[in-house]
Amino acid sequence: MLNNKLLNTLILAAMSAPVLAADAPAAPYTLTGNVGFISDYTFRGISQNYRTPSVQGGFDYVHENGVYLGTWASNISGNQYSNASMEWDMYGGYNGKVSDDFTYNVGLVSVFYPGGKTNVTVGESTKKWDTTEVQFGGTFKGVNIAYHYALTDWFGISSYTTGVGGGFEPTMWATGATTADKANASSKGSGYLEANYTYTFAGDVALALHAGHQKLKNFSLLSYTDYKIGLSKPVGGFTLGVAYTSTNATDNNLYHVKANGEDKKLGGGILALSVSRSL
Repeated sequence: MLNNKLLNTLILAAMSAPVLAADAPAAPYTLTGNVGFISDYTFRGISQNYRTPSVQGGFDYVHENGVYLGTWASNISGNQYSNASMEWDMYGGYNGKVSDDFTYNVGLVSVFYPGGKTNVTVGESTKKWDTTEVQFGGTFKGVNIAYHYALTDWFGISSYTTGVGGGFEPTMWATGATTADKANASSKGSGYLEANYTYTFAGDVALALHAGHQKLKNFSLLSYTDYKIGLSKPVGGFTLGVAYTSTNATDNNLYHVKANGEDKKLGGGILALSVSRSL
């Protein structure tokens, strides 16, 4: 679980923020924090904490010139990410503006799993779950389209991780893959295309619609499409949310995990509740 140190850091940062004099010039940047709780943390439709709650939080720096940097963390399940209990993201990029209706984004995201290893030895090292992606996106009147491209193996998936959690079935390889292909396959170059739409009604209730497709290079049956519909509303300084997420992910060892006598399909439909607060 996300340790108390991170949670305490978030709270203390908010309490110790400097108070600016009324006539002080506005800073050319904003620095904000956030902390939240969600009943089931899903990433691209797949539960990341074995269908149990997660505590999450992060910080964001945004400069008026469009440059942004941030960090975010959540507890995750070691049943899915062996030897890990935490996801830690670091990201940065640039938000540009063409007009009041059209904006765009270019960014880089690195996802780390401290201590996380796939238990498959590669030479003298051990394969990690860590992943880095570059992203490109544009938003026009509430409609956002974005593409994410993996610069590394996608969450550790490669020929070396065959055997994790019982092993990948041969049908998960790309159609026509040769023995040599399977011996040297990498998921580097995998891509995720998503479309999002947000609409605010009744003053402050936000409707969010999402659809995305994750394509895994060299592992065809690991590719899937996810969907999400959610509502959120600010209440007393907090934001309350409810969202339904589902995928068409196949029933395989990456998305269907058996551990501690339990058997959970992590890409199936789920309704999640959340509460968050900006600091």
